[in-house]
Amino acid sequence: MKSAFRYFLLFSGMVYANLCYAQGYMSGRVTDDKGLPLPGVVVRLQKLPDTALLQAAATDTSGRFVFKKVAPGNYRLQTLMIGYQTTVRMGLVMGSADTLEVGKIALTPVATQLKEVAIRSTMPLIDRQLDKTVVNIEQNITNTGTNALELLKKLPGVTVGPEGQISLNGKSGVNVILDGKTTFLSADDLASLLTNTPSSDISRIELMTNPSAKYDAQGTGGIINIIRKKSHQNGLNGSFTTSAGQGFYGRNSSSLALAYQTGKYNVYLNNSYGYNKGYNLNQVTTDVLNRNALASEQMSVNTGVTMNRTCNTSGGLDLFLSKQTTLSLTGSVSARRYYNLLTSGMTLADSNRNKTGSENFSALNRDQPLNYTAGLQLLHKLDTAGRQWSADVNYASYRYQPGQYNTALNFDAAGNYASQDNVFIDESRTLRVFGARVDYVRPLSGGGKLEAGLKSSYVKTVNNSIYYNQLNGQNIPDPSQSDDDINTENINAAYINFNRQYQKLTVQAGLRAEQTVLKGQQVLTGESVDQNYIGLFPTLFLSDQLNDQQTLNFQFGRRTDRPDYHEYVPFRRALSPTIYFQGNPNLLPAFNWHTEFTWSWKHTLAITAAYDINRNYMRTLYYLDANQTTITRMPTNIQGAHSWNLDVSYTKELTKWLTTNTSATIYQNYFNGSTFQGYSLNDPGMATIDLVSNNTFRCNEGLSLEADFEYESKRQFVGSIFGAYATVDAAVRQKLFHGKGSLTLNAINALNTDRRRSTDRYLNLYQHGSSHIYSQALIATLTYRFGIGKTRKTQQRSGSEEEQKRAGN
Repeated sequence: MKSAFRYFLLFSGMVYANLCYAQGYMSGRVTDDKGLPLPGVVVRLQKLPDTALLQAAATDTSGRFVFKKVAPGNYRLQTLMIGYQTTVRMGLVMGSADTLEVGKIALTPVATQLKEVAIRSTMPLIDRQLDKTVVNIEQNITNTGTNALELLKKLPGVTVGPEGQISLNGKSGVNVILDGKTTFLSADDLASLLTNTPSSDISRIELMTNPSAKYDAQGTGGIINIIRKKSHQNGLNGSFTTSAGQGFYGRNSSSLALAYQTGKYNVYLNNSYGYNKGYNLNQVTTDVLNRNALASEQMSVNTGVTMNRTCNTSGGLDLFLSKQTTLSLTGSVSARRYYNLLTSGMTLADSNRNKTGSENFSALNRDQPLNYTAGLQLLHKLDTAGRQWSADVNYASYRYQPGQYNTALNFDAAGNYASQDNVFIDESRTLRVFGARVDYVRPLSGGGKLEAGLKSSYVKTVNNSIYYNQLNGQNIPDPSQSDDDINTENINAAYINFNRQYQKLTVQAGLRAEQTVLKGQQVLTGESVDQNYIGLFPTLFLSDQLNDQQTLNFQFGRRTDRPDYHEYVPFRRALSPTIYFQGNPNLLPAFNWHTEFTWSWKHTLAITAAYDINRNYMRTLYYLDANQTTITRMPTNIQGAHSWNLDVSYTKELTKWLTTNTSATIYQNYFNGSTFQGYSLNDPGMATIDLVSNNTFRCNEGLSLEADFEYESKRQFVGSIFGAYATVDAAVRQKLFHGKGSLTLNAINALNTDRRRSTDRYLNLYQHGSSHIYSQALIATLTYRFGIGKTRKTQQRSGSEEEQKRAGN
């Protein structure tokens, strides 16, 4: 026992020494241009690479300044004095020595400047940070006039499928969030919202393959955080953007952002309107097999027309109660009109491919979703060193009332009319979300930082879908195909996150714990779902500055992927004449372990290697129904899956007039295990290449050109193989109104090459087909900005940032 106690004391001493080790003094002297001491100069000590303020001091009567308890690391000094130019001293490395003497810093009076010096800085398109990659949208003019979904397609490693499915580096289960808040939407509704969100509303996008512990654990594929624009300038400021384009159909969008700030408050309002109509064509052949022999065949030609009309309004009020305290109120309203018309012509054949009949099918889906959110945040800064806490509460409501009209005309082998089926599905679903969270940030001695927080959210969804057979103009309800269910989910979470730099090594480690309580009740059948489990999600980030040119990063973490709320609902909904979708109440959450290494050189070349291990991987699979004719798509857990990816990115200003941002990703997915129907699955997948290249040509001060290229080779996911495709985008921008405005002409999918082939093999099914997405469009966009002022930043967060993506239909 005494021995164990001695080891405990030794270990505690080592930990204490590690936290306090090698903290020393940094000192220097500030003079004027004649060498005379300058008292009262403000000297700021900032940590690199993030330039976080650690200490500030004023020089004494002799011009001296001293900083105590400075941990080893890289620093810079900034001096500020009215009447003198601000200076920055770089390259200060605090080693194991007790004292670092900076020497003399001479300031130049403003009056002695011989001429005005203009400094122009350009924000990089891609900024790779310790735990995320930031893409600054405005730096790519081919994004102008597009919508958010089209924008995602062009990001490095991001793939968007024909139906809006989003994957990152070949991995599904991506959690797409807006301004750090999850969207509360299903995949279909999220794709519709992004389609009607103009890119002019977006400032930047953060790609996180392994988010830190302060983010929700939802999303085994990582997080894509879309940051919308917000003004923090004094006075009245704003911007206006309008665009019009022509593709297969016309499209247009407009947005207006207004903000007014004083020393006591900041009020802002963003409004956007979007109209988008799309068209796609696909051909599918389905072979029904009996012991690998053809039993019957279905051949169909399908066309889809989708229209979205959206009005979004969001706003907020920041009240600066004091220099340390800010109270923020936020709210948003989104009203949409949506319809989707699917028409299909199908030919049925026997095992010898002789025609046995045909069917003409149409499905019209209409909806007018209405969503609104409201939030309240209190932020209090405890001191000037960075210690602060914040508390948030919010509420969100989402209402959907879609109606789907299905008509099927059946014909015999000779083409004679046989029968007609008319169906109406009245779907009603509502979702309400309550959330609250508390966060605390505390700087540590030596330049470290400790973050901790608590969060709780409660989600209630009500689905009421009534299936009607239309007979003689009357709607006859069919309870056997109707659904009425109530689901509730409560997630309680706590996290702690630590960050500190030890000389050239930066360490960030965190742990998140989440308790999930899920209850579901089928009102008509009495079936129920009851899940209660706790998950631990550790994260670790290491960054080693090997030398002035090379950096080595390491990431490790665990995440989860909870099913969308609608994927639990066993309601069966028609997607085509013979294909239906049905939820699975027995779905289990998926879990993922992620490991990643990155080597970078001169912020120009970066090479990343990553490996993932998944348990209970979720994938929507095809199942042949008992009638040997119709097919049901159902989300299913797959026992095991793992994947790897290798990413190479290159960013370089090749000449004064040409800059390139190019990335190439190679990935491969492996699956093994069995489905709940006992189907043996061992899918080795295939290596896939994803190439994205953005090239900017600067003609003069006001005129610039850009060309983007995207290519993805053949890829495979759990029995599904998707063919290769390539697209080219081009744009030209001319600045107007003395730089306050611009006119951009953008050609999306200029060569009209977005055509994709696919094959699917599941159980007794073999499907193959092709789809053509008519996304080619020419768009003209006019932008104008007005107002000037100094920037002031505020912080806003949501008390429920994880539940949005899994709601809906």
